[in-house]
Amino acid sequence: MSNIVYLNGTFMPIEDAHVPVLDRGFIFGDGVYEVIPVYGGQPFRLAEHLRRLQNSLDKVRINNPHSAEEWTHLAGDIVKRNTGADQ
Repeated sequence: MSNIVYLNGTFMPIEDAHVPVLDRGFIFGDGVYEVIPVYGGQPFRLAEHLRRLQNSLDKVRINNPHSAEEWTHLAGDIVKRNTGADQ
């Protein structure tokens, strides 16, 4: 089973994920990231990661595309769609 990712509103196999060459983050390097480990099938300290993500987005003036509740739901979906208790 391939790894499943979420990109631009769609879940897809990682090998199908592509960033358009005209994407602002690609051209200018605008962006932030937050790595959220998963242990025992549960995202580790998710609320803290989401707060840090929001703080980072605020500092570089990028709108958050999702609420904390939406991110929580998406994180749960990603965990369910991929194999392994630790991710």
